[in-house]
Amino acid sequence: MIVPPVPALAPNRVPTGIHGLDPLIQGGFPRGGVKLVAGPAGSGKSLLGLQFAYQGARLFDEPSAFLALEEERESVERVPALFGMELKRMEDEGKFVLVDLGAIRAASSRDGLPVGLRELQDFLRSCIASTNVRRVVVDSISAVGLRYRSLPELREEMFAFTRFLRESKVTSLLITESPEGGRLTRFGIEQFLADSFLHLALDEVKGELRRTLTVRKMRFTRHDTGKHPVHITSDGLVVAEERVI
Repeated sequence: MIVPPVPALAPNRVPTGIHGLDPLIQGGFPRGGVKLVAGPAGSGKSLLGLQFAYQGARLFDEPSAFLALEEERESVERVPALFGMELKRMEDEGKFVLVDLGAIRAASSRDGLPVGLRELQDFLRSCIASTNVRRVVVDSISAVGLRYRSLPELREEMFAFTRFLRESKVTSLLITESPEGGRLTRFGIEQFLADSFLHLALDEVKGELRRTLTVRKMRFTRHDTGKHPVHITSDGLVVAEERVI
């Protein structure tokens, strides 16, 4: 996998290691806090999260955890192999943790519903303490949100969960869906609780679907607000410099 160039950083930044993204956000995410990535199926959001975790471990000496809530470990492992990511080596070196929460979700669910944010918080607290991870990716928060029967209940629990992540001093990235019909996020509240918000889209151009990325929100950052083409290459997800007109 090609090592992306590392741009000059603004103070206290966390480089994503994703080609073309860091120059749009002053060299990387603000350290700590909660970042959100939303997009429809096929837009590349899981790959972006996986690259952020993997490159953190590989290039920037930041142990990372990737929590897969909707796919089994075997399914997730097939993705990085396609893009030259040596996940097994990073795990053997203690720099990367890939967690399939399917079994935990089944054991912890009540009334047949998915694991909730409190259970996820308890798991992460233990994981962070035992592994010293500095980057955490949750794919996806949409699966956890289905646990709740009302939007006010979900908002309250999500507020507590994001506060926990900030207090844990990790740089966290939460992935959520963008449903059909124009809404940006699955529940319509995630973007208001996050410090940063990247939106991936699939735009139809001349009968073809083209991926794009827009930085809609990033605190403490002079970020690019344009819509940029996104390409998935043999090296993973790449954000193009030009803007979509």
